[in-house]
Amino acid sequence: MSKMTPAAVVAAGVLFTTVLGAQGTAPARGAAPASEVPMRVLLGAQGLVPITQRLPATTLHGTIIEISCFRSMGAATVTAAEQVACAKAAMAKGTGVAGILTDGVGTFQLAGNLTATNFAKLVPYLGKEVDLAGSEVYVSNNFSYHVFEALKITPAKK
Repeated sequence: MSKMTPAAVVAAGVLFTTVLGAQGTAPARGAAPASEVPMRVLLGAQGLVPITQRLPATTLHGTIIEISCFRSMGAATVTAAEQVACAKAAMAKGTGVAGILTDGVGTFQLAGNLTATNFAKLVPYLGKEVDLAGSEVYVSNNFSYHVFEALKITPAKK
């Protein structure tokens, strides 16, 4: 059996101390540290999903859409009665997914408390221009739309 040199013992001690220090202190039982923002977000019918990053707060301006109707009917008709009726029907069946078609930033799937109970708080805004305050979030294993955690919705000022 080989003997450890004094340098190896010191290096192991430094590594051990660094690993312990990097872990920080544990929160009280059942409590999250006050400085941490939850790293999960409500994503409609999918429930709470993990996120890997939350970007700084911002406000998006655009039109509330239902994504499957938007995909089949296109951007030119997002405010048309036919696409709004399609969106409301999809929401009523429980198959709809709310999004926002923004002015120049792209299309985002909506997440957060406004998506609870089958997007009920967003249905009145389908096909309407709004301002959404919140943050873009990176959802773990999401390879389709950008996701925006909407915290507050207001009708757009004309």
